[in-house]
Amino acid sequence: MTTDSALRYTFACPSCAASFSITLAKIPPVQARFSCPKCAKPMDFPSREEARVYVMLQSGQAEAPAAEEPASTAPSLSRSAPPPSPVPKPEPAPEAEKRYTIDKKGFENDSYDRRAMLNLIRSGGITEFDLVRCGDAEAVRAADLPGLKSLFELRKTSRTTPPTVCRKHTDVLAHYLCGDTGRPLCEECAPEKKFGGASIRVCDHCGGTVRDVPMEP
Repeated sequence: MTTDSALRYTFACPSCAASFSITLAKIPPVQARFSCPKCAKPMDFPSREEARVYVMLQSGQAEAPAAEEPASTAPSLSRSAPPPSPVPKPEPAPEAEKRYTIDKKGFENDSYDRRAMLNLIRSGGITEFDLVRCGDAEAVRAADLPGLKSLFELRKTSRTTPPTVCRKHTDVLAHYLCGDTGRPLCEECAPEKKFGGASIRVCDHCGGTVRDVPMEP
């Protein structure tokens, strides 16, 4: 085996093109930078192992390593990326889960499901001309909403009109009306309050006084 002292690495200065030769034993084991003996410009030296491979290649004692074959699992550059999966469109909410709000005095901050809307329509609390919002949509005539149109048709065919129901608890009869808005109120929505030595009922919605629902003739 040829020793590093016997092998010589020949190199040329990149600045002045002067040629030099040095034994491998004098080359540091790591890459380093030295000044050219002729022009004093810096020169980059390979590591001792890199210089040994270069010398052996020049003398024909070693073969250049074959280029590594790409791994069989590497993706092909010519293969196109798969198309993105379509984003599913959100399904519309079932009628029973939709929420409605009414743009009408006395309905502020109230939200209703379809069953509650049925009770309000049957008892006359909402007419087909009242403006109603479904979710975040713009307000339209109540009779123009697909989910309510059939309820108004049932109202027209009904022979009787049920008693007024509470605006908040639509399954409960209303016994009082708000003196300011006319909002129908049940016992719970018209609690008694003490004012001095007297007890009066007030609207739980606005805090105003209430009156009794008129008796049917």
